[in-house]
Amino acid sequence: MPMPVYRLNTGNRRSETPHMHPHRRHANRFLISSALLSMLAGSAMGAQPRTLDLKTGPVRVNTLTNMLSPNQVRPQLLPERMVMVLDGPMSPERRQKIEATGVAIGDYLPTNAFVIETREARLDNLRLLGFVEQLVEFDNAWKIEPTLEARVPISPERKAIADQGKIVSHVYLFSGASIVDTKKDIEQMGGVEIINHELLDRRFMISIVATPDNVRKLAQISDVQWIEAAPEITFRNSSTRWIVQSNTNGFFPVYDNGLHGENQLVAVMDGRVDINHCSFTDPEGDPIGPNHRKIEAYNTSTSNPDYHGTHVAGTVLGDNGFDDNTRGIAYESRLIFDSTPSFSFSSLNTHLTTHYAQGAAIHTNSWGDDGTTAYTGMPRAIDTFSFNNDDNLVIFAVTNTSTLKNPENAKNCLAVGASQDANSQNNFCSGGRGPTADGRRKPEIFAPGCNSRSAQVGTSCGTFGLTGTSMAAPAIAGCAALTRQYFEDGYYPSGVPTFDDGFTPSGTLVKAMLLNSAVNMTGITGYPSTQEGWGRVLLDNALYFPGDDEKVIIRDVRNSSLDALNTSETDEIVVTNEDIAVPMRVTLVWHDAPASPNSSFTPVNNLDLEVVMPGGQVLLGNNIVNGQSTFDTTTDTINNVEMVMLPAAIEGDYTIRVHGTAVNQGPQGYALVISGAVTEAADLCPADLNGDGTLNFFDVSAFLAAFNAQDDAGDFNNDGSWNFFDVSEYLSAFNAGCP
Repeated sequence: MPMPVYRLNTGNRRSETPHMHPHRRHANRFLISSALLSMLAGSAMGAQPRTLDLKTGPVRVNTLTNMLSPNQVRPQLLPERMVMVLDGPMSPERRQKIEATGVAIGDYLPTNAFVIETREARLDNLRLLGFVEQLVEFDNAWKIEPTLEARVPISPERKAIADQGKIVSHVYLFSGASIVDTKKDIEQMGGVEIINHELLDRRFMISIVATPDNVRKLAQISDVQWIEAAPEITFRNSSTRWIVQSNTNGFFPVYDNGLHGENQLVAVMDGRVDINHCSFTDPEGDPIGPNHRKIEAYNTSTSNPDYHGTHVAGTVLGDNGFDDNTRGIAYESRLIFDSTPSFSFSSLNTHLTTHYAQGAAIHTNSWGDDGTTAYTGMPRAIDTFSFNNDDNLVIFAVTNTSTLKNPENAKNCLAVGASQDANSQNNFCSGGRGPTADGRRKPEIFAPGCNSRSAQVGTSCGTFGLTGTSMAAPAIAGCAALTRQYFEDGYYPSGVPTFDDGFTPSGTLVKAMLLNSAVNMTGITGYPSTQEGWGRVLLDNALYFPGDDEKVIIRDVRNSSLDALNTSETDEIVVTNEDIAVPMRVTLVWHDAPASPNSSFTPVNNLDLEVVMPGGQVLLGNNIVNGQSTFDTTTDTINNVEMVMLPAAIEGDYTIRVHGTAVNQGPQGYALVISGAVTEAADLCPADLNGDGTLNFFDVSAFLAAFNAQDDAGDFNNDGSWNFFDVSEYLSAFNAGCP
């Protein structure tokens, strides 16, 4: 593994509620009309219909041979993998009909296209479906990263390989392809050194060393889907505690209300932490493990501790028992640690999966690959892990160079920049400017990272200052741990710890809460922007406590929930704003499915946020100028964070909708956070579970399905259990009818 270069700028848990908070009102669900769906599909996901947006360049599919054309003479033996183009987004019904023809559906390719396996396919039946427009061959020219040779080596190991005229590359196979057969094909070609191979989510990746010409020859192997340059990892390198909580010197409202990170485990991947520093020691002498004061798991050698990793871990959760610079943001939290992974998607996923199995759902990382802006294996690993494990939030410091890099360009990570410290916290300190290569908004949030003081390696209890995004990301991780504790300890919705209200929040809910709390950094022009994202974290804005003017309403929908959205479905909630003087904000976040290795346009599932004001005016997510939502009618087709901001929201009822505009790999869960002087409007017809305004057999059927699946809609009395009382209460509501 190459030597990392720092990015410096010179307990026990209660059983989780798996899908949604028990006090969640049942969302009204309805379908978008087919005409509207077709209109939305025409512009959905930001790319041109009948164009494949690939990293190798856009491809107009109508210029390619269509194997579904009745006049097309097909070869006797079709390619094993092809690209299927639809006339609009995928839906569960369409997927079922396609699979019934014998087609195996693989990666989504923008727009409205999918990689498919044709071994068992009956192509005539596929053509008769009507919504499949084209079937084209997967061209070998689409398999090779155009900038394969452009990366400048950093480490001595990479420089030595480059001196031999060779490069290190990653070869990705199609999902389900045979690693044994592919390695034989590579060996028969010759001139390629195979370093290793790894598996993630049914897709193998092979690391190789070869000349660029020999690397390109591998595209001829049928099981090879994509070839890219291997990354190189570099590191990204008090008053922070009050700035992130209240921005008032000496005022700690989150601590004052009992949240310090108790029973929270935070994973850190970095240089080795000095376990003998007072921030991490156990005075009782307990070994690392469940009984250790600060360290739950240490997954590598403890020898040769590192200044960067020690400082980062101290910022998240360090504590020597005194209120000084050794104390981190979530100072009662405990550490799960490992060194940075090797430069591959499988290694990163293995680290994340191991840390999650050990109890961590917050993962902070202050390192990255400054050699590329592309969506490569590492961001795809983050998106895969986050989509498949929705308890988790993965946090990354953005680069300290001028332009956003990798893997903070992952869709599902929280990308963090550094603001300045006390007295200048509204000013920029460090962080690459977005957007991502495909136009998404990153970075997303800021925290202090200029001359931040934390634990100093090689001292018994010393501290020192470092500057960079490396220092900001662990501060955000500490805020995430406090937010997670807020929900697990049952602070929502009352603002005080209530055991029966406790539940395990999704990573998207934690992310939505942090982003919803953020404030404009006035030292940066424009808000929000691709330099400051959504602003600097101010945690007290998000967490409601008794006496606060600003309340919060949430929805936390898991991918596995019956409330998760498919194409054309919509969830709706009505809230009442009671005070124009209290700003209102609505934040929607979802963890998107990972993009195909070939795609230059990474969004897969598109949800849209809509807020209908008391007078009927409609606000759409992310149409914001200088912190104020506008009546622009443009929908955001690329970001998986959408927000509506109303600094002075008129009093009255607001209808908030989440549309499943194009869910190609679903169903899709999400988190919704609404803050302000808001209360949830009464549900006048709670038994109308399908939201069609009529009570009938379909509502009863929906209730029974939810009840049997122990989904939240089946817990009708919101007591966290599924029993006779839920059935009785539902029948009473059904018999009462709708007004």
